[in-house]
Amino acid sequence: MTATGTLTPEKRADPGPELLAATPKDEVTSPARGAATPRRDWFDQIWNVLGSIRFGVVLIALTATSVFLGTVIMQAPGDVQASPELFAAWILGPRGRYGEPWSSIFEALELYRVFQSLWFRGLLALLSLSIMVNVASRTPGIIAVVRRPPVKVPTRFFSRAPLRVTVSFPVPPDGIRPQLATDLGRKGYRTIAWDDGSALAIYADRNRYGKYGTFANHLGLIIILGAGVLGNVTGWREDAFMVPEGTTRAVGHDTGLVLRNEAFVEEYFPNGTASDFRSEVVVLKDGKEAARGTIRVNEPLDVGTVRFHQAFFGPAVAMRVRNAEGAIVYDDSTALGFKYDGDGVTRNGGNFVLGNRQFAVFVLVPSASLQAPDPVIPAGSVRLEIFAPRQPRPVAVETLAQGEKREIVGFTFEFVRETQFSGLQVVDNPVVNVIWIGAALMVMGSMAVFHLPLRRVWARIETSPDGGSVMTLASAHVNEVLFAHEFAALGEHLAKKGGGKVVASVQPSAMGDRIEAGS
Repeated sequence: MTATGTLTPEKRADPGPELLAATPKDEVTSPARGAATPRRDWFDQIWNVLGSIRFGVVLIALTATSVFLGTVIMQAPGDVQASPELFAAWILGPRGRYGEPWSSIFEALELYRVFQSLWFRGLLALLSLSIMVNVASRTPGIIAVVRRPPVKVPTRFFSRAPLRVTVSFPVPPDGIRPQLATDLGRKGYRTIAWDDGSALAIYADRNRYGKYGTFANHLGLIIILGAGVLGNVTGWREDAFMVPEGTTRAVGHDTGLVLRNEAFVEEYFPNGTASDFRSEVVVLKDGKEAARGTIRVNEPLDVGTVRFHQAFFGPAVAMRVRNAEGAIVYDDSTALGFKYDGDGVTRNGGNFVLGNRQFAVFVLVPSASLQAPDPVIPAGSVRLEIFAPRQPRPVAVETLAQGEKREIVGFTFEFVRETQFSGLQVVDNPVVNVIWIGAALMVMGSMAVFHLPLRRVWARIETSPDGGSVMTLASAHVNEVLFAHEFAALGEHLAKKGGGKVVASVQPSAMGDRIEAGS
């Protein structure tokens, strides 16, 4: 039993002449009844899944969702992630913000450290692998388009192609074909002459190497994703490195760097909006000055592979704590860069640790979101909530006015003064240059694909009754409407150069209709 078949080109950039030229004589034989279908092995099945466009879309959607979650959910700073004690104190903030059971669910899913989690790195690696398989599957078809184009087409293609121009010349076919090949070559086309037995013909294409742009584009994307995974493993990022004015903070991550915030300056326009904010900083490495400068949002400071960006700023408070013997055990400023929800009110706050993790002290200031004064914390005061290790509720809650001293849980707390902190973004990415290379490849690949589209035309030249010749120029470009104007201009150009005349043309309109014209 036979069935009428349709020739379908594989991995074509356009429908191709084969599809248009298919005839009922093209037949294929159906498999015999009961014949065993070849069974694909597990490697083929995995390959097909990884190369599937649908699977790739799912991976992209999951990656985008993960990035969204990592943006809207509080992310633990790098030093907090590295220390179980610091994380136990930090997690109290998200618990107060999200409540239970969401806080515990987020912690179990590692949503407080999305970009450093193993599952996110695995997702990026799987997406990179899917892209590589997809490119590998398309490679033979792309190479075939470039190196082995469909030169010969059936005669009926020239009467069915969606784009056609008919030109009459006073010169016989064997005289006009070299002229047409030369003129097409000057337009940037590669030409291949062939005969179909009853007429002379030319195949011509332009921008064939632009198809390789897809390799550069996908290679650049793979490099960026791979560098992202490698950067997460070998590098680190602190999005909320807060240093109060006049204090020093260790950068950590085995860098040996310490940043001293010598001054923070903020300037405003007359309408009250910030015009500039900057930090005057000194960076020490192993106790010696390594760099000094002014950090702004778009003016980072580089120290080796570590880059410091000005990201935000906010209030801070200077606190002094003495033990029962009167010795100072804490004399520093606390950045109030976190948001805490309590009693239906959001307040700025921060925390510090006393002794050998003996107490975690949370410092809150009056809410700035209320129209009326804060009902719990008076203006010019701070609220101290002191937690013992592994205790969900504070062991003491006290409110201190500026300059006031008070004994709490065996320590004397003093609210010294209000100040400000600089919020910095600190990044160490040893593969940042690799990312730039990947980005450059993506840009170049995209430019090649979109600005160098493949153009293919076929010309058939027959002898006319008056001894001259008639050429039919045809194309089956996938973007017929976009190519139509260029194709019509090409027909006019060939007619003019060869001393001929356009006698008929067929091209699609923007509405999908065919427009036919003739002399």
